[in-house]
Amino acid sequence: MPRPPQSPQSPQSLHRSGFVARGAASFSLAVVIAAAAGCAGPDKRDTPPPAAPAPAPSRTSPVPPAPQVLEAPGAFAEVVARAGERLLQDARGVLGAGPRDLVIDPLVDASSGQQTAGTTLIGQQLATLLQSRAPQWKLQPLSRAALARKPLLLIGTLTPVHTGDGRAPSADAFRVCLVLIDLASGKLVAKRVDRATVATVNAEPTPFYRDSPTWALDKTTLAYIKSCQGSSPGDAIAPDYLARLPAQALIREAQVALAENRTPEALRLFSEAGPLAARDDLRVLNGLYLASWRSGKRKEAAEAFGRIVGVGLEARRLPIKLLFAPGSTRLIASADLRAQYAMWLREIALQAGVRETCMRIVGHTSRTGSAAGNDALSKRRAGAVREGLESLDKALVGRLDAIGVGSRETIVDLGTDDARDALDRRVEFRTVDCA
Repeated sequence: MPRPPQSPQSPQSLHRSGFVARGAASFSLAVVIAAAAGCAGPDKRDTPPPAAPAPAPSRTSPVPPAPQVLEAPGAFAEVVARAGERLLQDARGVLGAGPRDLVIDPLVDASSGQQTAGTTLIGQQLATLLQSRAPQWKLQPLSRAALARKPLLLIGTLTPVHTGDGRAPSADAFRVCLVLIDLASGKLVAKRVDRATVATVNAEPTPFYRDSPTWALDKTTLAYIKSCQGSSPGDAIAPDYLARLPAQALIREAQVALAENRTPEALRLFSEAGPLAARDDLRVLNGLYLASWRSGKRKEAAEAFGRIVGVGLEARRLPIKLLFAPGSTRLIASADLRAQYAMWLREIALQAGVRETCMRIVGHTSRTGSAAGNDALSKRRAGAVREGLESLDKALVGRLDAIGVGSRETIVDLGTDDARDALDRRVEFRTVDCA
């Protein structure tokens, strides 16, 4: 069974998670069941990447980047400094020393698509490094005005990985992937990959992702990750990523406004971002939900959550977060979260009932505890969710079943049993054919 966190935390501080749906044919409404408390995305194995092909010689790329060999994992801050220095060295060899604007698009955790304390620290450290090592490149905030000037763009990912032969029970390192893009050409200029030890990385989601009712690797987030992890110097950047950059600028402004308790402004900015973003962009829908809920606009919050569920039913995958007390099937006792959970379950039951959906509810746990104990706990939690939905709509009786898979399908796989790997203690809803 999952063990309690090592330090006391509030229920809201534990509301963090992420999920990648498995199988193209299954809709997943993932429910994180936390104790009260490379860059290759789903591929957790980490081996040195093949050397990137050198760009064709030209007056804009006089010094091809040297092949990269991954070093042993090191302390997080040292690894970021090393990768950043080498990225700038490679980029200067291609771009020269001319003045340019440079924007950082906040880095993400590639296993969940969330921003974390670790990805935030990378951005802050690189901003300081740029100011001291590349003063000719003027750092600008991510905004539509800055993007219109076709600046250099720095992106990156942080991913928990296995560095050995795959027999280690949990991820034993984090892969740092950094990329510099020239928006004037739409091509990747330089790329660096390095690895940090697990003990030195803070993988807790930032407050926006911690409190959001859902998380997922939607098309926009996957395009961002591909632009970092699936590209080499000289490659064109994924069109889906470039097309959504104006929306990303607005979303970033909205997230900052929400973090600073400027809730009405955040609600306005998330609303403005909607037409520019992909229809399934969960950052927009989560933002509308959070800003509405915090403003006391319960009807608008319910409508935003309904859109989240609708997108999931159409896309056949969507995570929803619920928190359980340690080792039990009892939801945690925060009044605010109880109110939110009640509304979430009502909306899920309503839409599943209207659409006459049949679903299999699959419970998961982290690796802590015995395999048999984890299997039993995961099945009990899945069963509790099924019973809750059936009590809201009797028409769902007979259309839902519940199973448990224990810890055989972890996603973060850190084995910390706290907010960092909360998504490994989840329940998923998968559509199945009705009998």
